[in-house]
Amino acid sequence: MTLLPFSPFLAPEDPYQEAASRLQGELRGLFEVQDVHLRRSRETPIIFSGRYLAPEREDGYDEIRRRFQPYGFTPLLRHDGGYDQVLVLPGVIPQGRTGSPLINVLLLIATVLTTLAAGADLAGRGRLFEALLSGDAGRAGSLALSGAPFALTLLSILGVHEFGHYAAARWHGVTATLPYFIPMPVGGLGTLGAFISVRSPMKNRTVLFDIGLAGPLAGFFVALPLLVVGILLSEPVPGFTPGFTQRALGSSILVTLADSLFSRAEAGQTLALHPVYFAAWIGLLITGINLLPVGQLDGGHVAYALFGRAAHYVARGAFLLLIVAGFALSMTWLVWGFFVLFGGLHHPPPLNDISRLDGGRWLLGLATIGLFFLLIIPVPFA
Repeated sequence: MTLLPFSPFLAPEDPYQEAASRLQGELRGLFEVQDVHLRRSRETPIIFSGRYLAPEREDGYDEIRRRFQPYGFTPLLRHDGGYDQVLVLPGVIPQGRTGSPLINVLLLIATVLTTLAAGADLAGRGRLFEALLSGDAGRAGSLALSGAPFALTLLSILGVHEFGHYAAARWHGVTATLPYFIPMPVGGLGTLGAFISVRSPMKNRTVLFDIGLAGPLAGFFVALPLLVVGILLSEPVPGFTPGFTQRALGSSILVTLADSLFSRAEAGQTLALHPVYFAAWIGLLITGINLLPVGQLDGGHVAYALFGRAAHYVARGAFLLLIVAGFALSMTWLVWGFFVLFGGLHHPPPLNDISRLDGGRWLLGLATIGLFFLLIIPVPFA
C-alpha cells in the first residue's frame, strides 16, 4: 500500500486534499498532528498520525466525531507503530434502528411453550405438544404446570443475562434490540438460547467491557441462588439409583462448593435432580462458556477491552484448548469449538481503540477470569 505524505504541493485534483486540511484544523486541542497521509483507499483515505491529547476524557472521541460529522466523515482512533492515529472513514455511521418488538414477543411465546414441553418431558409427565394437538386441555394444562419449574428457571437466567446486555447498551447510548429467544421444538432443552442485536458500533473499550460483562454477571447472580434452591428441592437417593441423578452431570468448582454446603445427601447417596437444579446448572454452564475469551462471545468482548489486539492471541490459544479438550475430555467442546470458529476468533476494535479501561474495570475483568475457572465444567455430561 502506497502512502502519500500530506503536502501543500499535492495535486489540487486530489479529492481529499482540502478535506484533510479542514479536518486537521478540527483536531486542534484534541490530537497533536505530526504527520498526515493521503491514501488511495476508499475505506480510510486520510490518516493523521501523532498523539491523542485526551485519552482520559470520556468525551474526547465524541468531540472529534462531532467535529467531523459536518464534513461527512467518521474518525477511528488507533495506535500503531508507536503513534496514535486518526483514521478518517468517509460517511457518518448511523445509530441504527431496533425495529418492531413483535418478532421478539412471538419468539418469546414460542420459547415459553417449547421449554414448558421440555420441562414436562424432563419431569417424566408426558409430551405437551401431543396433548395440545389432541385437544386435551386438562392434560395440557397439567403438563404445562409440571414443566413450569424448569422453563421459568431457565428462561429467567437467559432473560436476565440478555437484559443485562440490553441495559448496559442503553446506559451507554448504544442501539440494541430487545432479546431474541430461540425456541427448539424437538428434543433438548426447548431452547437454543437468546441474544440481542447491537445496531450501532461500540464507541470505546469501556463501552465494550460494560456491555460484554453485564450479561454474564447478571445471569450469574440469578443462576447461583436458583442452583441453591434446586439443591434444596432435590431428594437424596442411594448412589446406585437409576434415572436422572447428580451422577449424570459434571461439576464445576462452584457447583461442587454449593453441593457441599447445601446438599442433604450423605455418604453413599446422590441427588435425584429437581428441574430447578438442572435448569440452574445449565444456566451456569452457559455463563461459563460465554466467558470464553474468543470472538463475539461475552468473554471475547471483555478480553479485547482488557488487552486490545493482544486478545487475538488469547483467542487463538483458547480455541486450541477447546480442540484439545474436545478430544481429551468431552466431545461437547468440539461442538463449541465449531460454533466459535464459525463466528470468528478475532474481535473487531471499537471506534476509539486508544483509550484504556480504568483501574476498577481492570480489577473486575481479572475477577471475571477467575469466575470463568469457577464455572467451567471439564466434562459436562457423564
